[in-house]
Amino acid sequence: MSAILAELSGLEERVRKVTDLVDRLKAENRLIAGERDELRAKMRALEAAAGKQAAADWKTRTKALEEERATLLEERRALARRLEEMLAKLAVLEKAVHA
Repeated sequence: MSAILAELSGLEERVRKVTDLVDRLKAENRLIAGERDELRAKMRALEAAAGKQAAADWKTRTKALEEERATLLEERRALARRLEEMLAKLAVLEKAVHA
């Protein structure tokens, strides 16, 4: 009978150790899950910040391209005016030559 009690006592101790281990693993799992959630939140925040930075970069690039476009349009208008002036002068010269 004493051997059975000793065996049951040993079994009870092993069950207690397993139960303690399971409890510790559950606690660690909760901690890890919390850390994972925090890291996910940080990642979302970083992704949003990176997106804003990219948007700011695009705004800067877009503004620079719009300024360049405006400059090119103005240069085009100036060239068109000069060409019209030259054509008008050429017409006057042709009239003078043929007169």
